[in-house]
Amino acid sequence: MNADILTVNSDGLELVAESFGDGPPLVAAHGLSGNRRITGRQLECLADRHRIIVYDQRGHGDSTPVINPSLYNPDRMAEDMRAVMDAYSLDKAIVQGESMGAATTLLFALKYPHRVTALLLTGPAFGDTPNPEVPSLHNMAQEIKEFGLDEYLRLSAQRMRENWGAPEEVIETVREMQSSHQMQSLVTALDTVKDWVIFDDLSEVSQLTMPICMIAWPNDPLHPIELALRMHQYLPHATLETMPSVAHVFLNRGTMLGEIYSRFLAALTSV
Repeated sequence: MNADILTVNSDGLELVAESFGDGPPLVAAHGLSGNRRITGRQLECLADRHRIIVYDQRGHGDSTPVINPSLYNPDRMAEDMRAVMDAYSLDKAIVQGESMGAATTLLFALKYPHRVTALLLTGPAFGDTPNPEVPSLHNMAQEIKEFGLDEYLRLSAQRMRENWGAPEEVIETVREMQSSHQMQSLVTALDTVKDWVIFDDLSEVSQLTMPICMIAWPNDPLHPIELALRMHQYLPHATLETMPSVAHVFLNRGTMLGEIYSRFLAALTSV
């Protein structure tokens, strides 16, 4: 995968972005503790028909570390997506976001609907009520602070193996994601983003009229399928697809996720 890497200035921070593939642009924002490389792998199967642009959200990966909680603001992070599009001279694009990235992408689409040709949301986690996993995310931040990132990752891998029977591929992908950040920046992100409530009323999403595809899965309180179902009630024109579990976001380089979006986008172009 030959990537064109760019440093984007946004809100006083530097965001590292890269693009690959050829065709109509698709700009993607990863989730909390994720990074652009994992997202790029998930969407790689679209690169024969789309120019894929992925970036490390603020405080993540190779972008500027963030230890000021006020900078982990969802509206300011939605503006980061605008800055990335501007840096690549894109007037319009398909936009995609996962978990935390679904929130920032959704806010971007609401503020700049004229710049969005289609909206893709993976595992929405934040809406008009607190996320059910606030305590777990706080505990994760505390463990990283107490034990350090390397020891936390060892303990986390052990728990995933012994308690959940997670496949080694999933364990390794999570380790690859979470080890790519500056420790205090990740701690600040975990302990701030967990409290996001991005809407007073979820019906605000009914303003969105562009083609939309959402992907959700059961039995994952961090990405409650109930939130996706409620969003779908306000977006009856949207397509809602389900995957068997959160593990399928990572299995086989996330190909199931990429294939769902590939089918959705192909159907749009054939109309």
